[in-house]
Amino acid sequence: MKSILKLVCLAAVAFPASMPAQLVVDRQKYPDYDPTVRPDRSLLRYGSRPRLKGAPVPAESQRPDHVNNAATMYFPPIISQEGGSCGSASRIAYMFTHELNSFRHTNASLPENMYPTHFVWLLTYGNSGKDQFVQYVGVPSVKTYGGRGNSALFGYKEWDSQDYGWMTGYEKWHEAMFNRMWQPRSLPMNVGSEEGRNLLKNWLWNHNGDTDFACGGIAGIGVASACAQGGIPKTPANLEAGVVGQSYVRWWGTSVDHALTIVGYDDRLEFDLDGNGKAGEKEKDEVGAWIIANSWGGWANNGLIYCPYAYGFPAHSVTKEGGKEVRKQSGGWWQPELYYVRKNYRPLRTIKVKMDYSHRSEMLLSVGVATDPNATRPEKTIELHHFRWAGDGHNGDLNPAPAVPMLGRWADGKLHDEPMEFGYDLTDLCEGLDHSKPLKFFFNVDARTKSKIASRAKGSGHIYNVSIIDYEFDKDGVETPLELKSDDGVLPVPGGKITTVSGVVYGEQYTMPRNLQLKGTQLTWDAPQNCGHSVKQYNVYKDGVKISDTEKREQTIDGNGAYSVSAVFDSGIESQRLTVSTPVSVQTPNVAAKFNNNGFSIPDVFNDSYNNCTIEFWIKPQSLKDWNLQAGRWGQFMFHANGNGTFTAGWDAVGEKRVHAEGALKVGRWNHIAMVVNKSSFNVYVDGMGRGSVSGSPSFSGIGGFGNLNFWSGEDNGQDAVYDEIRIWDKSRTRYEILQAMNTEFSGSVLPQGLIAYYKGDVISIDGYPYPHDCVGAHNA
Repeated sequence: MKSILKLVCLAAVAFPASMPAQLVVDRQKYPDYDPTVRPDRSLLRYGSRPRLKGAPVPAESQRPDHVNNAATMYFPPIISQEGGSCGSASRIAYMFTHELNSFRHTNASLPENMYPTHFVWLLTYGNSGKDQFVQYVGVPSVKTYGGRGNSALFGYKEWDSQDYGWMTGYEKWHEAMFNRMWQPRSLPMNVGSEEGRNLLKNWLWNHNGDTDFACGGIAGIGVASACAQGGIPKTPANLEAGVVGQSYVRWWGTSVDHALTIVGYDDRLEFDLDGNGKAGEKEKDEVGAWIIANSWGGWANNGLIYCPYAYGFPAHSVTKEGGKEVRKQSGGWWQPELYYVRKNYRPLRTIKVKMDYSHRSEMLLSVGVATDPNATRPEKTIELHHFRWAGDGHNGDLNPAPAVPMLGRWADGKLHDEPMEFGYDLTDLCEGLDHSKPLKFFFNVDARTKSKIASRAKGSGHIYNVSIIDYEFDKDGVETPLELKSDDGVLPVPGGKITTVSGVVYGEQYTMPRNLQLKGTQLTWDAPQNCGHSVKQYNVYKDGVKISDTEKREQTIDGNGAYSVSAVFDSGIESQRLTVSTPVSVQTPNVAAKFNNNGFSIPDVFNDSYNNCTIEFWIKPQSLKDWNLQAGRWGQFMFHANGNGTFTAGWDAVGEKRVHAEGALKVGRWNHIAMVVNKSSFNVYVDGMGRGSVSGSPSFSGIGGFGNLNFWSGEDNGQDAVYDEIRIWDKSRTRYEILQAMNTEFSGSVLPQGLIAYYKGDVISIDGYPYPHDCVGAHNA
């Protein structure tokens, strides 16, 4: 039964066929431009972000009339970008660097506190971009990498090179793991309104009231860089501000081709934008400007420029009216991108690998884990970003793959075919698992090429060492080698096949609390299973931030969020937190979306293909007949209802590659449906219980590549039902994970890792049209 306090059904709405047209983007100059917007609605509430230090939040009325974060020690020196790396210059050299230094209160001008563009930039067409690097891989310092742009160690290349150098050395990769962000988010509204501008100013002033930081945040935008510059006019206000004659944007170009960074604002400045000789006319939006950092060295005002609030958009269009050129706004107002630091993050469990392979872009590396020491396959798997058919500059699509070894060509001009040593953080993979018990790990090298056509593979290689390192209780790490099953201790990696190394890692006996429950505003739990150590206290966390410690096994909570509890033992060692991966949230009145034989589309959610994926939702049918409640893409993925209550789902629209869950649906009854794809396995769960599975071999594996996920409309196939809590994950959720979270609404400022789309049932308005709201932010339907 679906657990909600109140169901408020929304009237059926008609959805437009497509979103507004996108800007013209010059991807030769800005190849990693990403139009995705992921609004962070928590920014609508000033001072709402979780804080570690508990310092008082200044009142919003105290916000100053000008802020320039580029003038602080936490912003790095202006960079002169190398090649077309403006995206990484803005997001890594500036935003990533500034946010970490502002949080850590460290000097961003030191090489050990700056972060290089090209560690990330070179993987632009390597199936892992900036967003993936800052979340899952991390970035080493400029000192470690050997340069702020290109590396003096690993070479001088561009993103489309086939042989650029890769970084080797476990300690270098381990350093990078500490420098991480959550998924990048966006301002919850654009800067075309006073409200939107105030939201951005609050972020630039003090991270929207987050007193853990030494100064304000900064934000990323994309623009048409062929702008015309003017000199700020002489007025009393501008004289007092000391900016007369400095450069400002008179107009932008017409094609988006460059990334910039907003580092501040100044409400004092006056402009004459209409050329009538009167500067500072407020009714014409001629007062105030954003301060923007470029990556072209001493350009404009020593690398900075003022942009009037009135021009806070990416481009101008040019038309002729009466024989004169007229410039108008193009592309809508900015909705800037923001980076959120994983505060005081440290990796608890990692993998260390030493291997080589002769044609690196043929490979996909992954790691899986199982709670059963005798398992033959993992329960959870992650693909390793940076190692997803990467290294040919063409997303692994070149056939045949270039004969380039993993390390590529370094600054010495030589191709390096010696083994590469690297590490990868497995903390998130192991999230929610009991580390005190044995876990079995699987390291996989899939050398069948991206096409999965084994005969195309030309490469080969070797694995020399694979080990799991546990830092949870020993900061120097406890290393457990996984056995290589070969006579000489070196495992061959043949092209065209999947090579797996597996082994069991035995955990430390510091057990977690048990049976965490939330009833109203009371959080309760049971003591850990006896492990030979005494519990000193319990730590309680909300959204990853500690809010209290107690010797009791209960806590009164206040407000929605992701709550977790750990045990602290007499030795000072803290256990894993219970339910970290499945936030417990206070039950609030629920909203669901009601459809009367109409439908909707989740745009672009399956542009990419996923080896592992979960689609789940609550559904209450209003009618049942063969082939209604239909969704998917014919011949690639499909699910639908049947008149007898059977729920049918699978890769085929018809045929054997489908699961038929009899009695899963009933008119007027809520049921939870979960479809889990694990490579060539397709499983259906109803109310958390397995109701069937089917193998897709040899025709089907994974899901995606077809763009929109369409929920069909019409009398015969449409959605005559109420939907709630629609969630799409980029991983295969276990039955336990499904059961644990299906009656919980995720809330708080940090959503669980792996969610690529999440609909609670509410509707938002975009350009006057209603859309089911995606809480992840990228796929408002």
